[in-house]
Amino acid sequence: MNRQAQPTAQTFQIRWIPKYVFVERLLHWVHTASFIPLALTGLVLYLPALQALAQGEAGAWMRMVHRLAAILFIAEPLIYGILQPYRLWLHIKEFSFEEYDLGWLKNAFGYYVLGKHDVMPPQGRFNTGEKMNGMVMIITWALFVATGLVMWFGKGLVPASLFGLMVIVHDLAMIAAVAMFLVHLYLAVAHPLMWAALVSMRFGVTSAAYAAEHHGRWYYGPKRAKEMYEEQKRKARA
Repeated sequence: MNRQAQPTAQTFQIRWIPKYVFVERLLHWVHTASFIPLALTGLVLYLPALQALAQGEAGAWMRMVHRLAAILFIAEPLIYGILQPYRLWLHIKEFSFEEYDLGWLKNAFGYYVLGKHDVMPPQGRFNTGEKMNGMVMIITWALFVATGLVMWFGKGLVPASLFGLMVIVHDLAMIAAVAMFLVHLYLAVAHPLMWAALVSMRFGVTSAAYAAEHHGRWYYGPKRAKEMYEEQKRKARA
């Protein structure tokens, strides 16, 4: 009597590769924990519709929270530079723009909205959008620190025109930083193509398959990734 073959369950094994060290992940969340109260209290102090909350005891409390969070916000990258100077320099180098970044910008709509990741030029450990986010973070951090210290300690000591300029620059930096933070939050938490970003920042790793598909220059190396991309374009034209 022949017995019908029983189906066997297939097992899928994900190969993980390291992307962030523990200090980077910890300070990323410290940065987030300081930025959110800074943004919320800053909006209360900035928006005319919320001016009532910035008066009296409530206003004093808002300013205290803003300044305490500012200390943490200022310290976080400095601590990173002390503990991981090479990694910090590596990050800054990787934020520089390269030949494929323009192609990424041209195809970004199809990539994020239509899911056409196969048309994107190969990316490094950070794609062009992540580089833009990183550069905005660096520039606005420097502007926040420079203008915030003048606003905190310079009132009555610096000319009123300079103080007013610092307030304007501080507000503009806040608008840019909050806008980029909201985009970053949506992509990391909700966008289906970016699921690996949150995994990487929680556990320090990303899947090899995801890295090969979305970060080819990092996974295969620049030379091999370029060869694969050119071959892919030739096939598409044919």
